[in-house]
Amino acid sequence: MPFRPVIIAALQSAGLCALGLFPIPIISQIALLFSPVPLILVHLREGRRAAVLAIILASLLMAALGGWHVALLVFFLSLGTMALAIAESMARGHRPEQAVILGGALPVFLIGSLLALLFLKAGKDPLSAAEAFLRNSLTEAKETYAKIGLGDVAQALSFVSDSVIHYFVRLIPGIILATSLIQSAACYGMARSLIIRRTPGSPLAQATPLALWQAPDQWVWGLIVTLILVAWGTIDPAQTTAFFVGLNLVLLYLLVYLAQGVALVEYLLRKVRVPAVWRGFLHTIILALPSIVAVIALGVVDIWADFRKVRRSTAS
Repeated sequence: MPFRPVIIAALQSAGLCALGLFPIPIISQIALLFSPVPLILVHLREGRRAAVLAIILASLLMAALGGWHVALLVFFLSLGTMALAIAESMARGHRPEQAVILGGALPVFLIGSLLALLFLKAGKDPLSAAEAFLRNSLTEAKETYAKIGLGDVAQALSFVSDSVIHYFVRLIPGIILATSLIQSAACYGMARSLIIRRTPGSPLAQATPLALWQAPDQWVWGLIVTLILVAWGTIDPAQTTAFFVGLNLVLLYLLVYLAQGVALVEYLLRKVRVPAVWRGFLHTIILALPSIVAVIALGVVDIWADFRKVRRSTAS
């Protein structure tokens, strides 16, 4: 097994992760977002053993830079497992959504299980502990902003009520999973693009491109069940569990049909021959504005409208 690609991948991934931990606007977020990509590439090019070795080496580097907790939680259990899951799915020829879901869900499951065990061992309720942590954090933030003369910001934080904290804490699972899935999708797309550019004959070139991607038709039944749960919890206040489960699932389905809407926009932009750089710029503008709501609605309507005639071509 060649060690040079392993060392390079470990240095690149750990370097991007370390840069992502610094408070540098935009650059930090982008670096952390794509830090699993070198590990995905070394897996696809050199094999699973090389990827595992690169993850271990990068974790050791992160331990030296930020401590074992950063290495374990931020890198090994999060970014490392995401890279391994995405690369395994890509190597096995899975559909894009399968690779993205596995890559996004596995780190959340592992870290969530570890935290649940720690809370159980300590005899604490995770929800109550999270609410207490947020209240303390808000209090400290208000005091800090008041001391440095930002009274308006401190006053704005005062409007964050216990009710807002109550809802936010119960939506954390959906928020975290949706965020992880977004990162997984971005890493999948970047890794696939780099592999195809270097090896045009790669089997990954045959995978469904973004412009033709659609959510599996059967997923719409999950959306219907989700809306029923939310409606049930709204009608019957006693069904709080069903209500919050439904709201968390709503966040995930918003992400699914946002992706389908983005795919449709990509299809239309390609159809009128908009260059790749401008397509990326237009996607950024659309998603950064309230027009993101229209993109989600477009993705939902496409379930039945099939604007790109993808289902018709598949059936034939």
